[in-house]
Amino acid sequence: MSIREPAAIGFYPLDPQETLKVIEESYLSKHGPGSLPKVNKNGERRIVAGIVPHAGYLYSGPVAAHFYYELAKDGEPEVFILLGPSHTGYPGVGIMTEGIWKTSLGEISIDETLSNTILNNCDLILDAPEAHEGEHSLEVQLPFLQHLYDAKFKIVPIAIGMTDFESCQDVGIAIAKAIKTSNKDAVIIASTDMTHYGTYYGYTPAGVEPLTKVLEWIYQTDKQVIERIKRLDGAGVIEYVFDQGLTMCGFAPVATMIEAIRNLGKIEPKVLKYETSFGIRGGDATAIVGYLAMAFYRAV
Repeated sequence: MSIREPAAIGFYPLDPQETLKVIEESYLSKHGPGSLPKVNKNGERRIVAGIVPHAGYLYSGPVAAHFYYELAKDGEPEVFILLGPSHTGYPGVGIMTEGIWKTSLGEISIDETLSNTILNNCDLILDAPEAHEGEHSLEVQLPFLQHLYDAKFKIVPIAIGMTDFESCQDVGIAIAKAIKTSNKDAVIIASTDMTHYGTYYGYTPAGVEPLTKVLEWIYQTDKQVIERIKRLDGAGVIEYVFDQGLTMCGFAPVATMIEAIRNLGKIEPKVLKYETSFGIRGGDATAIVGYLAMAFYRAV
């Protein structure tokens, strides 16, 4: 059995107690939900998907906490299908079909049955553990899930390097089909940060001052993407990102998630929190990143 060692230490602490501390601080932050989550074992289980950021916890943790707070109220899912971008240059769609992922909080098993079903549903998807080597976008979600559910869940990790809508659509349909045929209680989590702005990223379309102008540009730009997500318009998200030359890193995982849930019935989207790294930690226009938390519920 393959074991994936932690690759995102630094985004969250190596020490387990420090990890728990920074997660709880994310919930209690003035930018977070404001209280610690309580898992409702009798929750309605209406959440089918979510969008969360994947930066260091000191920056994006409070925004991510909004989704995990809602998830706790909703119940105890069986498995999480994690969709993230490839920051390491992997060009395709890589899934892991067996093994264990480690974090500072312990080990999590891959759902082999569901992973293989998804793999067999789509020729674009490859069984590629190498797609996850050194990649942080999925790993940083795991301590939040472990904090809620200990080890009482499994995962299906999928790294998405392709960026065309047709590929995202095919993968999304394969995921939806696998969920329906397996009867698993699954939640799809798409991991993305929004606009990456500043000289650090080589991206300053609104200049670098005054800062109020820069922040307004970031808010309005990310708002346009969020509106397309709320409409469950995966093609529109990708089209807008390419047309405007945006720096949202996980637009393909988001589009894939949208296509999956569009095939799972009527969905009600909800924006839980949007904020920038500047709003959370201060700084200047050298490097500002937008963070989004959304939940997608089965309609009642």
